[in-house]
Amino acid sequence: MIINRLILKNFGKFQGKEIELKEGINILFGENESGKSTIHVFLQSMLFGMKRGRGKASKTDIYSRYMPWENGNWYEGSMVFTCGERTFRLERGFGKFAKAPILVCKTDGEMLSVEHGDLDMLLGGITENVYENTVSVGQAKSRTEEGLLKEIRDYLSEFQGTGDFRFHPEQAVEILKKRRKELEQKEREALAEKEKQERESALKIHLEEEEIENIQRKLKEKLSGDASAREVQERGKGKIILLAILLLVGAVLGVWVWKSPIMAIVLPLLLLGMYFGLSYLLSQKRKREQQAAKKAKTEERRRLLKESLQERQMKLENLKEAAAERKYDYDTIEKIRKEIQAVSIAEAKIKEAAGNLQKLTGQKLQDEISEIFAQITGGKYKRVLLTENFEIYLDTGEKYLQLYQVSYGTAEQVYLALRLACGTILCQEEELPLILDETFAMYDEKRLIQALKYISQRKSQVILFSSNKREIQALEKAGIPFSLSKLS
Repeated sequence: MIINRLILKNFGKFQGKEIELKEGINILFGENESGKSTIHVFLQSMLFGMKRGRGKASKTDIYSRYMPWENGNWYEGSMVFTCGERTFRLERGFGKFAKAPILVCKTDGEMLSVEHGDLDMLLGGITENVYENTVSVGQAKSRTEEGLLKEIRDYLSEFQGTGDFRFHPEQAVEILKKRRKELEQKEREALAEKEKQERESALKIHLEEEEIENIQRKLKEKLSGDASAREVQERGKGKIILLAILLLVGAVLGVWVWKSPIMAIVLPLLLLGMYFGLSYLLSQKRKREQQAAKKAKTEERRRLLKESLQERQMKLENLKEAAAERKYDYDTIEKIRKEIQAVSIAEAKIKEAAGNLQKLTGQKLQDEISEIFAQITGGKYKRVLLTENFEIYLDTGEKYLQLYQVSYGTAEQVYLALRLACGTILCQEEELPLILDETFAMYDEKRLIQALKYISQRKSQVILFSSNKREIQALEKAGIPFSLSKLS
């Protein structure tokens, strides 16, 4: 990727500022407060957009710090760059009401979409975090030897710990852990609900079975009562027959009384017996009628009890079927358990992959940094060794030195080599311009020339911000071609 032109339409102190850039080394020279940092931020904001801080942080964020000095609502810029053999124009607004970025291929006029990832593709999938940690190299933040060593160690720790500033396995594992906990909670809730449903179903079935037993008992009692009534009725019929016989005999004797005076005394007794007999017959008739009515009522109740029994038995069967159909609860729980198992396996795989990636990239990084460091030190150090504990050893050919045993200047060279090596590994799809912002401020002349010689041999475009003429003089002394843009 080659950046051809930057147009700061209204950004920070600049309005209508255009900067032409070429392949190779470009020096943007300017004294303090000339706008070098503004241009550096503009370049990054054009490529990756500008994020706003929240709350109090918004008062001092990048957006607020580089808001246009005049006409703050008009906050935008554009750039022209080349990828492969195609040239593109990117326009981006940063204000509150800015429209979507515009990306156009000037070579064939094709309209592309930043929102749909076309710019990301042109950048080789490089994220802003990778950009800040690799090809955008500033001066080491620490001004003390101890602070610089810690900065190098932290940088190496982040890269070695992940193998990539874009990939954070611990974040992925945390996401999976969170998901696993959610699933385990879901499983507990499903089990509790299943147990609750089973208890409710069992209780309903038990109540229905008790009700059925109660109805069956009542039916049994009714049947027993009907049998007793029939027995009484049969005995009553026997008595009626006996009385009928007595009445018949009394009638015959009554005829005989007329012929026998003795029977005149007996006859009233016979008539009295006949009276009571007839009364008993009438009483038995009423009882039979009452029993018939009671029987009809009993039959109706028995019919209703049978219907109720059938309904209860039907309901019981339905409850049992419903309990059996709740198997989906078991299926749901089993599905949750399988998902928990899958998440656990994914956790283990990510940890394993992170370990393998760490080993692979660790070796790549060690080889790359060794090659770069040997060149920028003029071959003084043969190899750089990186340990699992994020320690760096320098091989002089005779012995190994730890960083704390070398000078601050050498440690800065290690810092530069480390960042360039990471950039080489991570920016393979599209080689982005190397941005150097006061990177060599603490280098002596010899180290500066060695570093510039190495950088000039790289294929990537170089944009070097400087506030003094040391880099210009070193390039001229080494006979290295460059383009110069002065910032007034």
